[in-house]
Amino acid sequence: MFDNVPSDATGYVMAAYIFFLLMVVIYIGILGAKFQRISREISQLTDEVEAGKLGAAAPGEAPEPTREESSV
Repeated sequence: MFDNVPSDATGYVMAAYIFFLLMVVIYIGILGAKFQRISREISQLTDEVEAGKLGAAAPGEAPEPTREESSV
């Protein structure tokens, strides 16, 4: 009654799955590189802030208060 013969489109379906998997792996790689860069920049900024806090005031002197400008 019905034939259980696979169609010729199985190669296309497999190629589509492989392409999708490849795109997911590339996307994860891009996100990983981005997170590494952000982490590196945060640690660099943290080091700069800590160095600024330690080197700003001489011993025995009170540190000068900093004033931040607001956009309001």
